[in-house]
Amino acid sequence: MKLLCLGVSLCILSNAATLRWTAGEPAKADGLSLVRGLDADYRIEKAGADFVATIAPVKDYYRRASFLIRVDKPVKGRVWLVVDYLDRGYNLIQISVPGDNPRASLLREQWGIARLNSGKFRNAIFALENASFAQRIKPGADIQLEGVDQIRSIAISDSEPAREPLPQAEPAVKLNRHIDLVMSAGADARTLDGLPQALATMRNMLPLVKALGFNGVESYVKWSFVERSPGVFDWGFYDAVVDEVEKHGLRWFPLLIVGSAYALPEWIHDSGELDGYVCLEHGIKIDIPTIFNDKQVKYVRRFLSEFGKHYGPRKALLGVRLGPSANYGEAQYPATGAWGYKWGQIHTHIGYWAGDPDATIVFRNWVRSRYSTVSALNQAWSTRYGSFDEVKTFLPETAQSPRMRVDFSTWYMDAMSDWCEKWATWAREALPNTAIYQSSGGWGAVPIGTDYTAQAKSMAKLKGGIRLTNENDSFLNNFSTTRMASAAARHYGAMLGYEPAGFGSARGVMARLYNTLSNGADHLFYYFGNFFSNDQATNLWVKHAALLDRREKPKTEIAVFYSDTANKLSDDVLRYRLSSAFFDRVQALRAVTDFDYASEQMILDGALDRYKILVFLWGRTAEKPVIERIDRWVQSGGIVIYPERQQQREGVLGTPDGDSSVAQAWQEGKTGKGKAIFFQGYAEPFRHYIRFVRDTLREAPQLSPGVRRALRFQTDPEVYWSILGDGTVALLNYDDAPATVRFPDGKTVAVGPYSIVIE
Repeated sequence: MKLLCLGVSLCILSNAATLRWTAGEPAKADGLSLVRGLDADYRIEKAGADFVATIAPVKDYYRRASFLIRVDKPVKGRVWLVVDYLDRGYNLIQISVPGDNPRASLLREQWGIARLNSGKFRNAIFALENASFAQRIKPGADIQLEGVDQIRSIAISDSEPAREPLPQAEPAVKLNRHIDLVMSAGADARTLDGLPQALATMRNMLPLVKALGFNGVESYVKWSFVERSPGVFDWGFYDAVVDEVEKHGLRWFPLLIVGSAYALPEWIHDSGELDGYVCLEHGIKIDIPTIFNDKQVKYVRRFLSEFGKHYGPRKALLGVRLGPSANYGEAQYPATGAWGYKWGQIHTHIGYWAGDPDATIVFRNWVRSRYSTVSALNQAWSTRYGSFDEVKTFLPETAQSPRMRVDFSTWYMDAMSDWCEKWATWAREALPNTAIYQSSGGWGAVPIGTDYTAQAKSMAKLKGGIRLTNENDSFLNNFSTTRMASAAARHYGAMLGYEPAGFGSARGVMARLYNTLSNGADHLFYYFGNFFSNDQATNLWVKHAALLDRREKPKTEIAVFYSDTANKLSDDVLRYRLSSAFFDRVQALRAVTDFDYASEQMILDGALDRYKILVFLWGRTAEKPVIERIDRWVQSGGIVIYPERQQQREGVLGTPDGDSSVAQAWQEGKTGKGKAIFFQGYAEPFRHYIRFVRDTLREAPQLSPGVRRALRFQTDPEVYWSILGDGTVALLNYDDAPATVRFPDGKTVAVGPYSIVIE
């Protein structure tokens, strides 16, 4: 047995199981080979005095360049793969082995896998358990290596190599204004015995999280992990996580999960003390506790109180996110894809979760408080109840009148809003000096139950915030699904944060960065896969993230009416996000201009005073006090743009009870100092109306010169603008090709692919 040295930094014991490949002209192969394939082309070149294999980049945002390693000699048992690489740029080096779960491969014992831009040759070490590489007869690859651009050598040995210290990495992004920049870093586990693996993963990833300029690390705090027997709390798992976070100079941002099935302690689940939601569609009971009785209240309050006592005083606590209900802790009802108790399957779908007896009692009491007599109820609902005791929860599509349907939907959404506000109040009592965020999920569909306006308003009262959990890889999707919440947060003064719904490539990284920048947000979260499951994101992030110092609340003089009542009357419009008529129209208008949403509650709370023009895209129904408030704003000088012909009586704005008198008065010119502009063309296809709105806005003297100037930008279809509060213009090119923006005065600005420029 002899000592074999690879490069200048690694020595391993050479024996019969030691295989290696070394870059050179020609390359030296002894039991290992690099093979070429799809997205796996490379060239040999010099890096200083050394030869390296440099991978050819892949431009596709959903595929990755990779080195393909072929094992040419039989190898079995526990072995170590060592990659000697040139550490330039930032990424996470990952391997996958055919037949293995790629995620399990990522979580194996490993070291040195974070590229930290040290400029030195370093080693990434992967322990492979129960390896079984047979001698090959046909060409192919046994190991796929991603996340690294240049390698000097690779080796497989049955002797464990020494681990070199990680280099000290200076953050690539340094901000002068504070913002919570939070990332996941493998800090979670499904069971308590997963702690050693979680800590090992964190040790590899946290240096990279810090190097990219992030200051916080998120993990889930599950009820079952800490209160393993009634009233006895053991915080050992999370103490170890927090200690590791602190060692790297970072802070902790946990999600507190008490109201979801997968976080239930065994003792409470088996006791039968908590009642689960029951879906109205199928009558099936699930393990997620219902909010329609108080059985979980004492446990939630006790958990939050104990958490506050234990972690509230620690400087490591950056803030907390609340997990009051739903699939994974969102502030909503169950939806598709929830984890069940002990990670089992569970019956969930987008639907109505008010089928339990307590829900009927709560609903009946709400109806009784709203209507003084059964006669008044029957008149409003077109029903024939003999007493309030006959009132039960029902599926909205079975309602016998528009008012009946609106009432049920209002109660259903308000019940979730009230529960979430209680949760936030208890959290504030437990954590008086900590930033708290509500997990505002979904996209506004009534069955999901998230009322963004109500949640923003309640969190503002508690000096907290809302974190939206619904962004993806599309800028237009992110705008259309988050603008209601961001507009409400700005109106009421709540903090604002953003979270992706799951997968996101470099496209999503930039779209979400722009959303944060152009809304003046306080918090931005990414899953580590958003950066490290593609080859482009880290470079784009390092180039643009410093722009967060220039984030501002947008200067929006235009609002789109968000008809809560129309949504409640026809929940299928927002129930299926990908086919939403409202969102389609919002996205068409966003290609023309920036704007806010104005919900009915925001309008009642004075939001229209912030805007010059109110545009109707979808939804001809609102409650009477809302329509009257819009009318007062118009009479005082506000401008309404409406998609129906002025001569029409059908289809104009009215109440669920059929009162359209205000809109009819507008048609007669009774608008005071303001104006109601009715589209005289045919509204389908809707692009005709969008052009009409654009042309009307360009000529509207009520808008500021800066907004009218931006409305006349000449550029590509995938370039979007937002005027920030300081008067600058933030431009996003959401396309693969570079773009040029031509200003009305002839000035031009170049914006690279998936890039942001502030002009």
